[in-house]
Amino acid sequence: MLASMRFRGGSRPNPAAAAAPSGPPAARRPSGKPFDRAGPALFALSGAAFLVSLDRAIFAPLLPALSHDLHSTVGITAQAVTAYVLPYGLFQLAYGPLGDRSGKVAVVRWCMLVFALGTGLCSLVTVLPALFALRALTGACAAAVIPLSLAYIGDVVPYERRQQAIAGLMGVTALGNVLSTAVGGIVGNFLSWRALFGLYGVCSLVVVALLFRVPPTSASAPAGAPTSAWARYHRVFRLPQARRLYLLVALEGASVNGGFTYLGAYLRVRFDLDYLRIGLILACYAGGTLFTSRFLRRALTRFQERDLVGAGGLLLALGFLLLLPLPSWPFFPLPLLLMGAGFALFHSTLQTRATELAPGLRGTSVALFAFSLFLGGGIGTALLGWVVTTHGYTPLILFSGLGMLAITVGARFARAKSTR
Repeated sequence: MLASMRFRGGSRPNPAAAAAPSGPPAARRPSGKPFDRAGPALFALSGAAFLVSLDRAIFAPLLPALSHDLHSTVGITAQAVTAYVLPYGLFQLAYGPLGDRSGKVAVVRWCMLVFALGTGLCSLVTVLPALFALRALTGACAAAVIPLSLAYIGDVVPYERRQQAIAGLMGVTALGNVLSTAVGGIVGNFLSWRALFGLYGVCSLVVVALLFRVPPTSASAPAGAPTSAWARYHRVFRLPQARRLYLLVALEGASVNGGFTYLGAYLRVRFDLDYLRIGLILACYAGGTLFTSRFLRRALTRFQERDLVGAGGLLLALGFLLLLPLPSWPFFPLPLLLMGAGFALFHSTLQTRATELAPGLRGTSVALFAFSLFLGGGIGTALLGWVVTTHGYTPLILFSGLGMLAITVGARFARAKSTR
């Protein structure tokens, strides 16, 4: 199936058609939503994406304190993580059609308001069922932010500048993911888990205020678009290029997201590092993503999209494989920087393509893309957890590195075969 994945350099997708793209980029700038006026909205959406990414694991270091104060065990208290993650994954599918119908920024602002209130109320809980319910609510609301932010970028940013904007958002979310555990541990160590929930709720309300200052935008679904969510997803998923893209991003999620989950534990086991140094080393991944995103616009004028996919995939594979022979931990920031740079090149190209699969149903198509990444990452994390338990970390890193190499070769082979 990968052999039919096509990446064309130079040519850009045509929003007027869901089939194979072609035509000059200048002809495909969205009308009525000039990019220059979208700055405040993009800033607010980036803030929301950072907070949502930070929220995913920020309370993991506080599980012992939570279980003690709520008179339970760590194992039972940890189900609050499951209560958050499951709605987060499933509700992404609900928000795509809703954003197309009601406006993407409008959906995000109301979801962030409920997210902020739910997070703040977590600081007041005295029993576990209340914590589980509030974390499920905040997870369901957080699910709207990243896919609809990506879809909004697709609406307002011209295609030739879109990948840089998407990579910038990716860098912000990567930074939130990497800092999540460290911030939770540091703040929780000096204050308490209740103070952390309260502070986090206040920060979320600040972002909500910014979102409510953004002028309303109209829905993007054209006349004649399906009205039901199922019909919208069916229209997108029946596109062959959509199915191939979702398969590719799911495989990427299994290899990259699944493998990255265990790198902190790998550093801990191999070098006995403290959590602060582990967090700083892993933050280099986000640093590589952010740094590379600043040069993407220039790169797109010199290189074809298939070149960015190839270079990004190779950097990701190389970054993983370099982890094994390095003799000491001070060398580890280099492969993490390479992986971050590779992620910016590889994944932002896929995300940019996702924004043009069905421009009239952009929220729906991007939500499917995000869900495919989430599903692949979940399967990869579970599979690699078994690998770590039974065989150790070396097979895990080899799986991620060689798997990413195979995915990259498959995408490149598809291009070579399609041009014969």
